[in-house]
Amino acid sequence: MDGRAGVAGWGAEVAVLCGCGAWGRREVGQVVRGGRLGWDAEFRCGACGDGGCLGSGGEDAPDWVRGPLLERYGPVLVRLVGPGADRGAVLRVVRAAWPVTLPQAAGLLRQLAGDGLAGTPAEAAWLCGRLAERGVAAEAVPGQDVAGAGRPWGLPG
Repeated sequence: MDGRAGVAGWGAEVAVLCGCGAWGRREVGQVVRGGRLGWDAEFRCGACGDGGCLGSGGEDAPDWVRGPLLERYGPVLVRLVGPGADRGAVLRVVRAAWPVTLPQAAGLLRQLAGDGLAGTPAEAAWLCGRLAERGVAAEAVPGQDVAGAGRPWGLPG
């Protein structure tokens, strides 16, 4: 999916201790809907019935949401396709996506042109969609290094 149209989502469950002392389930997810990236999380305890929404938001999912998704699906690398990518367009996408300086954006461009930026499947679909909107071809391929899937994908949090 290119992240521009339709809906694509990825979810994971984590066992967490409830306040009642029993184990409950935290369900986390990320979705790309209409070119926008979002996340949400819920909790349920079968023992006491406690539960509810733990939060939701836009592009900046917390590590306790991203971590289980990376563990379940593995990181996905976003790489530019071909050497002729419009570097100006890539820099505009990166600077619009994250609050980075021009040197940081240039570093992310080098990563995209090289080994790629690692993120969750939803983040990769979203970034590929944003690049495609600017006419930049990119691919999302399975990666290997969960530790390299930082925020935003290589920059300190």
